[in-house]
Amino acid sequence: MEHSNAARPTIASQDKQLAFEEQARKLGLRPCDPWVGGYVDYEWDHLRLVLDLLPLRLEGLSVLEFGCNVGASAILFAYLGARVCATDIAADWVTLARLNAARYGVDGIDFIHVPDSCRLPFADGQFQLIACNSVLEYVAADEQRAVQRELDRVLAPGGAILLTGTSNRLWPREAHTGNWLINYLPRACDRLWGKPLQRGVWPWTARHGFGPHYRNLDTASADNYFARSRRGMGTSPHLLQPLLWVAAALGVGPGLLAQHISCLLLKQQAP
Repeated sequence: MEHSNAARPTIASQDKQLAFEEQARKLGLRPCDPWVGGYVDYEWDHLRLVLDLLPLRLEGLSVLEFGCNVGASAILFAYLGARVCATDIAADWVTLARLNAARYGVDGIDFIHVPDSCRLPFADGQFQLIACNSVLEYVAADEQRAVQRELDRVLAPGGAILLTGTSNRLWPREAHTGNWLINYLPRACDRLWGKPLQRGVWPWTARHGFGPHYRNLDTASADNYFARSRRGMGTSPHLLQPLLWVAAALGVGPGLLAQHISCLLLKQQAP
């Protein structure tokens, strides 16, 4: 559904702006960083183009933003008319996200601190859309399956899971850290560093980890939302077209092969 009549969100309260900046500094962040203070603008120029082309009507839709970070995606969903609940495992970041929404004058988002993502405080089938934006790669490897199945539990039959921005472990360079070849190291190597290393998510985990009852609406068609939204973002045809060809040859959605995994998974039936 296109939102051509919607204007870009703007700061509505300088007092809330100052409160947001103060909270960001407490977290060791720079408020002017494009991934902090400018993240809503980024999502307006990127995620909105995806949402415009999805077979979904956002107005009144019950949306869970899982792993809300600074709240940028949740703010965009609410701004475009959805009823949004946003969670994060870090309480300080939930506070920052709440202040971020307040400075844009976007209210009605239910921000919740959920320290255990394997046990979400929601009823079965409570949401019609679950958005996971650059979050699954930060879930501990031994909790990945449990978290995905818990998200499946709270999604209504006929609902959808939207994955965007997820670092793809197929690629030689990890998308968020920029580290080369780290994606290909087995988990056993983490013991050498004494801590888990940041890696992407395997595309088959993203595609099938929620259960067998999902259909990927991302296809290799040039008219599908993935290709059309990427063209809107300015992706070069010289980069996009080979991706579509390879995806078509493999029979998968091109978003599963991109450096940042993107797919729209339709829940077809209850498990």
